[in-house]
Amino acid sequence: MATSALRASLGVGTLSSIQGLKGNAFMSRNLTAFMTKYGADGKALMARCLDNWVQPQESVVETEPANFEDSVASRVVTVGTRVIWGILEFSLGILLSDEDIKQIRHILDVADRIFANTNDYFSWEVERDGDQRVQNTVKTVMDREGKSEQQAKEKLRAAILEDERKYQLLMKQFALSTIDVPAHVWRFLVMLEVLLGGHHIWSAACERYKSRAPSVGNPSVRKEIIIPNRVEEASSVALGNSALLDPVHYIQSLPSKNMRSKVVDALNIWFQLPHHLVDTVKGTVDDLHNSTLILDDIQDSSYLRRGFAATHHVFGSAQCINSATYLVAQAASRLIVHNEQYPALITFFLDGLKELALGQSWDLNWKSTGYCPSTEEYMAMVDGKTGVMFDMIIRMMHCFSSSQTVPVPELSQLTKLLGRWYQVRDDYQNLQDEQYTAQKGLCEDLDEGKLSYPLTVCCNTDPTAQRIIMGILRQRLPGTPLQFNVKMQILDLIRRSGALQQTWELLQKFKKQADAALSNLEAITGVPNEGFRVVLTLLGNIPPP
Repeated sequence: MATSALRASLGVGTLSSIQGLKGNAFMSRNLTAFMTKYGADGKALMARCLDNWVQPQESVVETEPANFEDSVASRVVTVGTRVIWGILEFSLGILLSDEDIKQIRHILDVADRIFANTNDYFSWEVERDGDQRVQNTVKTVMDREGKSEQQAKEKLRAAILEDERKYQLLMKQFALSTIDVPAHVWRFLVMLEVLLGGHHIWSAACERYKSRAPSVGNPSVRKEIIIPNRVEEASSVALGNSALLDPVHYIQSLPSKNMRSKVVDALNIWFQLPHHLVDTVKGTVDDLHNSTLILDDIQDSSYLRRGFAATHHVFGSAQCINSATYLVAQAASRLIVHNEQYPALITFFLDGLKELALGQSWDLNWKSTGYCPSTEEYMAMVDGKTGVMFDMIIRMMHCFSSSQTVPVPELSQLTKLLGRWYQVRDDYQNLQDEQYTAQKGLCEDLDEGKLSYPLTVCCNTDPTAQRIIMGILRQRLPGTPLQFNVKMQILDLIRRSGALQQTWELLQKFKKQADAALSNLEAITGVPNEGFRVVLTLLGNIPPP
């Protein structure tokens, strides 16, 4: 029964008995070869297929669902979502136990609905126009609720979006409320989210779900499907830029505090640039910032960005590197149009790019070599990696400005301080802040093997803690989160060394220095700057450890 049902699902149910015997023999040989090659993992995947797809389908009675929810429940079985999850396990080289699945069952239930409903939403037209029995929730809504095709698809679309919001909420709640989650379970959940996004993109773009043209023999449509027979005609097709810009639009869509734009607006209280030049500065900085975010997540093997799947987990690393490179070119193109009137602009831009790359190079080098920098070395790295972006803002705005009264050296000191404050604050929050944990994961810097400021202070203060922490980071597997208990062990060592307290005290020192530097600038220019004070207030709201 199981084999025949599987054969039917593969579209070979009309074979003669002799052909059927040959088909069974063919399947048996290949399944045996698969399980022999992949051992326990292969057997586990076949068991998932049998238990979660083949056998449940044998018990399905071919009656029309009574309502929307009945249809969704039926489609979860017939689409085979749990087999897809099994394939994901297999591809990751992990095997979820019954206890693991029980722990995340509520999340899987929502993922089932998203996958099945996405399938039905995009496959509806092809199923409607085909000659097989239609099993699709769009049809159920039309039949049972008397809705039009458009209304039925809209209802299904709304259900998908609602379930996606629910999935995000459940993931955040799970990250905050569940302790000691095995690394392989967390890895599965992160990649499940990526799989759902990939399934959506594939379903929307694949040839399989596009309505087929009628028979070529029909002269009324023949002209619409004739293939060009000349190279000149075929080569004129425009591909568009969606593959290039999709990663860009995705990173732009994620939640952001827009701190750099706030800094530009605050500085313009002194520079007084017209709107179009302010927009040029903001656009240039945003392009560079988004490019660095995409590349940082790839280089750090990050799973999350602001509570959502990192861009490369949606579009792939190669595609994202290409798009990040494009963003740098786009940033340069914003400035090059002003080159004749402001020739120094492009020099400031290129110098800033070099400093960014230099700062990032040491961050990556220390992580890969296991070298623990001094706090002075760490701050020098931050000046390049983070501070230079703020300094580029000043250089560009000053170049555009006709004002000679704005003191650039004093402004550069303030933005250098701002860059250090911003980075150390981020490091502190990564280990300390619950909201940060919900958006990026618990102590994500430790998962990435990153040498943050509190960790650097700890290792330079306590040689024993340094040996333990650096040893753990050297043994970590790239792309695999550390166990919860191991993170707690490292966090305890950092706390006991006093590094968290020292980091918080440094943040308070930065706050006082920034306030003093701002007051000095206000005195020099004679112009108070409440906009910049708001920025400092936003950065200063940090609770003690």
